[in-house]
Amino acid sequence: MNKLIIRVSVVLFISGLISCGFHLRGDFKLPAQMETTYIKAVDKNTELVRVLKRALKTSNIKIVDTQQQAQAVLNISNEKQERRILSVDTQGRAREYEINYQISFSVGTDENSFLIAEQTINLQRDYLFDAEDVLAKSREQETLLKDMQQDMVRLIMSRLQAAAGK
Repeated sequence: MNKLIIRVSVVLFISGLISCGFHLRGDFKLPAQMETTYIKAVDKNTELVRVLKRALKTSNIKIVDTQQQAQAVLNISNEKQERRILSVDTQGRAREYEINYQISFSVGTDENSFLIAEQTINLQRDYLFDAEDVLAKSREQETLLKDMQQDMVRLIMSRLQAAAGK
């Protein structure tokens, strides 16, 4: 009897999700001009570029090794990370930091034509710093930066998808 109730509950739950229009995000629908894309960046070994390549491949975009093979060039012209102090304690030690992560990118289909003109995206996060637990706080900063890179890739992919709808 319990198994029947569980099965009926699961079926009703799934039916409710389907009827409300919920669906997983899945891959992004990117412009056809980006079918084969070359990623041009100052440093191609950054975490951002690796995550971006993975996201593009998930969306059925072929990443090529040379600009001559590509239909489009995704140019990451600026990737900058900064950390600044937001507050200090009574002894003058930093208590709160802000991390700024900024990139500029554009997508060109040839030298004179841009699918997306140069855009700059800036993300900010802040965190408390505990001088007693330096190791954990440095890990927290690394985790925040990785999360910011993931968010940055989602924002880039969303903008690429918006360009497909033009």
